[in-house]
Amino acid sequence: MNIDTFFTDHWREIEDERVARYEQMFVWREGQRALLAPAEIGTGQRVLDVGAGPGYFALALADMVGASGSVDGVDINARFVGDANERAAALDNVRFHQVENHVLPFDDGCFDRVICKNVLEYVPDLPALLTECRRVLQPSGRIHVIDSDWGFVVVEPWDKPTVDAFFDAAAPAFNEPHIGRRIPGLLATAGFTDVGVKLAPFVDREGTGLNVLTNMASYIRTLGTLPEDRVAELLQQCRDGIEHGTYLFCLPQFLVTASK
Repeated sequence: MNIDTFFTDHWREIEDERVARYEQMFVWREGQRALLAPAEIGTGQRVLDVGAGPGYFALALADMVGASGSVDGVDINARFVGDANERAAALDNVRFHQVENHVLPFDDGCFDRVICKNVLEYVPDLPALLTECRRVLQPSGRIHVIDSDWGFVVVEPWDKPTVDAFFDAAAPAFNEPHIGRRIPGLLATAGFTDVGVKLAPFVDREGTGLNVLTNMASYIRTLGTLPEDRVAELLQQCRDGIEHGTYLFCLPQFLVTASK
């Protein structure tokens, strides 16, 4: 393991246990439609989903643009791309492509919308990728970024120093763990205009957020940045909180939209 490239490497090779968690985490939920509202997805549009993962989000986008529109998804993980293409096999307007880093295999100006959901925090060269996103957009196109900022997490029953220590220990899994707050400025620097920012909090009391914490714990164990028994203790505190109704997980999503 190379700690300097771990933030990308752990997406190229994903163990079965983590894939199973992603199958739960990334499945489309109607509540996610609100995350896309600022992008103004419409019938007939050509949409690019950057970091499409197992494909659920792109399939929902395909439903929004209809048969007269199209959706292309890109991801660096071969298994994700293969599984997503299998899910889309019956559809003529959805395709998934494996890519390397920031290079997008599309002509200039061929998309109306570019969607980046919870992916930019892992990208090695953000300016290069955003330049590519702008290139493939048509002149009136828009980019819409949905991403976290791991400096704004609430986990009950943990106190703030514990939350900070836990996510600091997992930080090498991200190239930019505070991507949410940086995206507006990065888009402006990349030449986008009319940058708009909204916040959409994800609040969980049932245990869905435990998948996120479990993923973070797997990174911490791999990195060796916290003692194993401490990580196990913290996760157990959350499981106990779920059982007794005292657990809460909150993570705001930054919704940042800009025009070419």
